[in-house]
Amino acid sequence: MTEFVQELDARIARFDLLCHPFYQAWSEGKLTTDDLREYSAEYYHHVAAFPTYLSAFHARLEDGELRRAVLRNLADEEIEGRAHADLWLDFANGMGATSADVRSRQPIAEIDALIAHFRSAASAATRAEVLATFYAYESQVPRVAKEKARGLRERYNADSKTCGYFTLHQFADVQHSAVWRDELERELSAHPEQREAALAAGENAAQRLWQALDGVQRQITPTLA
Repeated sequence: MTEFVQELDARIARFDLLCHPFYQAWSEGKLTTDDLREYSAEYYHHVAAFPTYLSAFHARLEDGELRRAVLRNLADEEIEGRAHADLWLDFANGMGATSADVRSRQPIAEIDALIAHFRSAASAATRAEVLATFYAYESQVPRVAKEKARGLRERYNADSKTCGYFTLHQFADVQHSAVWRDELERELSAHPEQREAALAAGENAAQRLWQALDGVQRQITPTLA
């Protein structure tokens, strides 16, 4: 691991999602099924939007390995197997929500802000900043997904279909985050002057993810705040 990646990971760790009170309450079984149903409907919109971030970034890239790497990630999200947004809906259904209700939900301001941030980065930020933004999200997903799946099984008696999104993402995003990390290091090798901006972008994305959970927590379980 390079010094840059170590520093980037340290910055992201300031907003380690597994340390957020909402996810800690999930792990400890302190949320209700109603809480998880509401969370599923809110966070769905970021999950469903993630392929659009990839599409926006892909459209900006010249022919080459990075563009193909982005396309492979996009294919994983929407083409290979079931679409990941549909797997998320399985989770929502397992918590008692209907797919129609989840899709029609108007997300809270913090989720809207998260989506806007990722879309803006994918559409207009430097390649290094976009890669750091994606890495800040997908590098955390495997640990978070593993703990969510465990909590669902052990604390909420969820079946394998309900846990399917999280079971898959324990493994899928190990590869995805490794690609973002490697491509980011290549980009910075060619453009070392972008190092600080990339670090800031990664930390900013991690903070936005944390703030989205803050919003969900205030909306659903304000006593945890």
